Amino acid sequence: MPQTAADKPELIVLLHGIGSTRWLMWPLARRLQREGYVTRLWGYFSLRGSNRDIGRRLASELNRLAASGDYSRVHVVAHSMGSIAMRCAFEESLPTGIGRVVMIAPPNRGSHAATRLTRLRGLLSPTLYELRDTPDSFVNSLPAAPGHAEVGVIATRLDRVVALESTHLDGQRDHCLVEGMHTAALWTSECALQVAQFLRHGQFLRAEAAPAGRPVGSAAASG
Repeated sequence: MPQTAADKPELIVLLHGIGSTRWLMWPLARRLQREGYVTRLWGYFSLRGSNRDIGRRLASELNRLAASGDYSRVHVVAHSMGSIAMRCAFEESLPTGIGRVVMIAPPNRGSHAATRLTRLRGLLSPTLYELRDTPDSFVNSLPAAPGHAEVGVIATRLDRVVALESTHLDGQRDHCLVEGMHTAALWTSECALQVAQFLRHGQFLRAEAAPAGRPVGSAAASG
């Protein structure tokens, strides 16, 4: 018998950030699998080309996955520069069945660390240059999240790469703050819990609303 949409699993495509590898997202993917999702780690070379080129390839991959008919919805969870690639993908033709998007520690308004590195060492990479937090930078020229997109943003409390105010995105549905540093927060149960919460409900879990026995950041998030 053919599967109905209700019978098909939901897929999460996970994107890493600049100078990283898709395997950095594996611990988070494992936690999300325990929440009932199918996951796919999408890797890309992050130091050459442009975020727009990466976004174009990402949009093509999302369209391919949606057209496969294997999934009821296709969500995206992106870390750091992966979020900028996703913003570029929004400018392409995306499938109508695209699900929710969670951005973790995204430099939506630029990164002061990227600005310092490009100023001191020259153009280390074109993509890094695009992440500057100057008013005329590439990231600050991108449009807001499209009206049909449900985007949740997670900032990290001890981020030394992206300032809290720079994580916000015009058009975001919700925003929250979790413990941890720019990258290490990816591996916490609190982050996984908030990602799963937004993918299910379109909003993050507030501390005062955490169910008894499962506070935000508890090990219960890992199943």
